[in-house]
Amino acid sequence: MKLPATLVFDYPTPTALAGYLVQRAVGDAPARVVVAARTGTDEPIAIVGMSCRYPGGVSSPQGLWDLVVRGGDGITPFPVDRG
Repeated sequence: MKLPATLVFDYPTPTALAGYLVQRAVGDAPARVVVAARTGTDEPIAIVGMSCRYPGGVSSPQGLWDLVVRGGDGITPFPVDRG
């Protein structure tokens, strides 16, 4: 099957691309609906590893999380030693 060079731009999501490929492969066959099962969890976010320069005087991942939770501003003045 020949595919256009603009395929990923014409179908930017995996679902749209899969639908296009299925239609090209089987023609006008009826579409099957697949429903994914949701699994429950009591932890909304899990940070496995983290390393970066923190904004706004934050010195740890917990401090960064606290800044996000309170809606703080992490923008600092431009450093004067960088010309």
